[in-house]
Amino acid sequence: MPVAPGQLAPAVAAVTLDREAEAPELAALGAPVDLAALAANRPALLFFYKGDCGACDAAAHVLPRLAAVPGLAVVAVSQDGTEATDGFSNAHRLAAGGVRVLVDPEPWPASDAFGVAATPTFVLLARGGRVEAVVEGWSRDAANGLAARAAALAGAPAPVVSTPHDGPSFRPG
Repeated sequence: MPVAPGQLAPAVAAVTLDREAEAPELAALGAPVDLAALAANRPALLFFYKGDCGACDAAAHVLPRLAAVPGLAVVAVSQDGTEATDGFSNAHRLAAGGVRVLVDPEPWPASDAFGVAATPTFVLLARGGRVEAVVEGWSRDAANGLAARAAALAGAPAPVVSTPHDGPSFRPG
C-alpha cells in the first residue's frame, strides 16, 4: 500500500547515476540522495518507474513539463539498473528537461518504503516532506490534476502537462 496523503515521507535514499565512471559510456551508481530531504525547502514530485513499463513510457512526457514549474523539484526514481535507467532517461530527455534521475537499486528500498506496488507511481511531497498526493498508473486527467496541485504548492501557475495530442489518456500501472 502506498504512503498516504498526510504522512511524512520516509527517510530513505535512492542513488545518483555517476557519469564520470571509469567507462564513460556506461553510468555507474553514485551518491545516495535522501528522497524526503528533496522536499525540505520546496515541493517535490517523485516518479517511480521501470523502463519496460508501457504506462511509465506513456507518462514520462509530463516530467520535463512538470520540471518547468518554478519552485518544484521533479525526480524520476528508476527501479532498473544503470544502463536501462540511462536509456529511459535519454529517450524521454529527462535530465535535459530538468528532471533529476535516481536509481532505486535492488531490493528497491525506496520503492518499498514508499509502498510502490505498481509503476508508474507519482508521489507529490509538500515543502517539509508531507505526502500531498499519490497517483498510480497513467491518466491524463490525474496528471493534469497533479500538476495543478504541485504548482499551487510551489506558488506557480498551473500548467497543462498532457493533451490529447500526447498519446493515450489512460494506461493502468
